[in-house]
Amino acid sequence: MKKLFPLLSVLFLISLGFGQKLYEVIETYENGNIKSITYHKKIRDRIEKVKEEGYFKNGQKKFEGNFKDVERDGLNTDWYENGQKKYERTFKDGKRDGLVTIWYENGQKKREINYKYGKEDGSVIEWYKNGQKSGEGTYINGKPDRLVTQWSENGQKESEVTYKDGEVISEKYWNEDGSVME
Repeated sequence: MKKLFPLLSVLFLISLGFGQKLYEVIETYENGNIKSITYHKKIRDRIEKVKEEGYFKNGQKKFEGNFKDVERDGLNTDWYENGQKKYERTFKDGKRDGLVTIWYENGQKKREINYKYGKEDGSVIEWYKNGQKSGEGTYINGKPDRLVTQWSENGQKESEVTYKDGEVISEKYWNEDGSVME
């Protein structure tokens, strides 16, 4: 029995953690379809929102996001009404943190950029609706840094601009025929 007591104590404590009930608040459209669902749980002496989902009038999911201490936290996703993803971003303490991906309504990627503590930090890549890359570069602490390259929709290089701490260091531009601008 003495050996079972620690195990039973641990199981009891685990069950308390998993036993917290989620409470749903559902809002509907006039047609009866769900507009939003907000999930709450009781934490000590307060009620805290932990997740939120939104829907279009046609029933298609519009957004889904997690919360911690009233701030966005974790993965948050938005969709277009046609069901294609629109945004996928991660939050930490209410600030963007990690990879953010944005799509066009046709499902083609539009932009990928990394964030750290709410500021652009890391590589950024952008595309045109047709899938052709339109630009790429690097941000550090919310400012462009290093080489930033832009292309036209047909794939022709348009510019190369080098930055240091957000300030332009050098610039180079191309004409439509591919020759360097003087």
